[in-house]
Amino acid sequence: MKPEYQKYIIDGIFDFFQYPENYDKIIIENSMKNMDYRDGIVTLESVDYKLDDNTGEGLLGFYLANLPAVLVKKKFDKYVLTPRLMKLKNDSSELIRLKKFNELATLDLYLLLEMSLRCSYSKWLGDRITITGNGNEYNMANYDYRKLKLYIRRKGLNSRDVLINGRPFPGSQLALLNWASHFTDRNTGLLFRLALNVRNLLAHGENEWPLFPVNESVDYAASVAESILEEIKPGKDMEPIKKNMHSYRRK
Repeated sequence: MKPEYQKYIIDGIFDFFQYPENYDKIIIENSMKNMDYRDGIVTLESVDYKLDDNTGEGLLGFYLANLPAVLVKKKFDKYVLTPRLMKLKNDSSELIRLKKFNELATLDLYLLLEMSLRCSYSKWLGDRITITGNGNEYNMANYDYRKLKLYIRRKGLNSRDVLINGRPFPGSQLALLNWASHFTDRNTGLLFRLALNVRNLLAHGENEWPLFPVNESVDYAASVAESILEEIKPGKDMEPIKKNMHSYRRK
């Protein structure tokens, strides 16, 4: 891809990116090595996609709508996903096939990634949890991320001060992303952070680009969801990876 197109994509991303890390630009540059663009056609992994908008905004919209395909190229033949995740996968594919609701398709696609983080945290909790906050301790059973977040709020606890099984509770989107960074490599971490940022813009009607998601991105997103769910075990120790991640964090 021509340097001017690469610069357009990078400048466009960092104009809105809320959760950047100091190695992200290198990853994004590397992700475009297998991309090309000319005359309104994007070539990704030797497959051509003709864009409805052949301006720089159309190219940026293609990149932002297909983050799983451009950033993480790991795909499984079949998926072992939760029913909610499988529904989001199927809904995303159906919306893409209709070719009328690209923003909704991209929103569903990135909701799939966000839900995979919530499902992974729920899996990490295991069957029994201990909540510590305000000097009190609560022992609970069979809680997932959503129910736990609601329980903490009903108890009047500050989620930033609560410990779950001795670990800080990731009660915000950024905290959940930081929690997941212990289990992901750099490319996958960037995928989650950038995809959830785009998802936030879409959810609030603040999208500025003609998005063009393709079905390959749905398969890649499902593979990423599968891989992080497979990686998580109940009570999995985060400490070894956490130490390695410190050198990557923005100071």
